[in-house]
Amino acid sequence: MKFPIHEIWIDDDAVDADVTRRILRQLPAARVLSGPEVRQARRNLDLDPDPLSRGKRILRLMNHRGAFVKPCPGTPQYVCCGLQILHIGQGCPMDCRYCALQAYFNRRTLEVFVNHDDLIAGLRTHLEDHPDNFYRICTGEFTDSLALDFLTGLAPRLVDFLSRAGNAILEIKTKTDSIEPLLDLDPRRRVVLSFSVNSDQVCRTEEKGAASLDRRLDAAGRAQRSGYKIGLHFDPIIPHPGWESEYCRTVDAIFRHVDPSMLAWISLGVIRFVPDLKEAAAARFRPLAYYHDGFIRGLDGKFRLPAERRIAIYRLVTERIRKHHPSARIYLCMESPRVWKDSLGLDMESDAELARYLDAAFC
Repeated sequence: MKFPIHEIWIDDDAVDADVTRRILRQLPAARVLSGPEVRQARRNLDLDPDPLSRGKRILRLMNHRGAFVKPCPGTPQYVCCGLQILHIGQGCPMDCRYCALQAYFNRRTLEVFVNHDDLIAGLRTHLEDHPDNFYRICTGEFTDSLALDFLTGLAPRLVDFLSRAGNAILEIKTKTDSIEPLLDLDPRRRVVLSFSVNSDQVCRTEEKGAASLDRRLDAAGRAQRSGYKIGLHFDPIIPHPGWESEYCRTVDAIFRHVDPSMLAWISLGVIRFVPDLKEAAAARFRPLAYYHDGFIRGLDGKFRLPAERRIAIYRLVTERIRKHHPSARIYLCMESPRVWKDSLGLDMESDAELARYLDAAFC
């Protein structure tokens, strides 16, 4: 999958980067702006009726000056998995109607960090400074891990580096099927290629620009045959009309493509959102029915379905998964110990317990 890019904005300190030159060679038709032109273009973009949509066709090439490895921004009120985020950029060229990034960032363009040597050096230092810790590191929190990799070429470099690390594994999370550059590498069972999955209806109607469910699952099958462990993320699960049968069909389709022995984990998360997201999505698309389904404020300030409904949803999906793979490593994203117990039958009282549960797939 290759997404159209109409403009490239280059920060002054990114002009001479090797990654910048690589991207410019691959996008000869794109309009290239730098210096004062970028500042004027940014003002013009802010006046656009839908700056987020237009910004998904604009690359901003920049150096990242902060830490590249950061803890996942979970919430202390719920059990979190201890994932570490490798910060490779911000923004996604796909346009899922439920996407939380619509409410999180005030910058509209696709930001690509081009100082890859600094990223690798920072990652190496982080791992070497904490040799006794084990890290699950993911690139897909603030962007899709592979959507822009046809331009940057970063993912193969990360696979090569982290597949050799003794105290870390890499998770590459995507809604694309753009895995070909990774298939000739040796992940040494230290890299998880993860795919966001959903009901076919949600994939078709709510995930604009993403690969179809069939294409994602086909990619998962090809990846496992190349030695990658597979992750699957049902998040957000959206209880639309007929959701029960649709999500069961998705589970059945997964196990037609993926060998259970290659599954690292499957995560489940029922739709939840910050208050601003409902308004942001309605302004860009239309009022969406699933934002008006009896939500209540959770302990973290996000709107969530009542616990009993979430438990029922988790039970149904989990039971279907366990019909195919009784020992599947299933986990919940940002849920309470009570929901864990009542839906999965697992005592999960702390972040540390969940981290150990997931680390056991590799340690």
